[in-house]
Amino acid sequence: MSEWLIVTNEDCIDEILLFAYVDGELSVDQRQNVEALLARDVGSRMLVTQFRELNRLLKAAYDVTGNDSAHL
Repeated sequence: MSEWLIVTNEDCIDEILLFAYVDGELSVDQRQNVEALLARDVGSRMLVTQFRELNRLLKAAYDVTGNDSAHL
């Protein structure tokens, strides 16, 4: 795993780490740290909601065509 995924302080979790959380790319410890942040920080919860929606839209765009050309 890349160094930027290492969480040393819950308050320093950035958008990249939140996106990695949405993508399921974190270790158990990292995921637990992010979930603790989400429990107390509405801004981070909003970002995670936005990232999940972005992922959903991207997957839907590619699933419609069955190839790499996205139709929005």
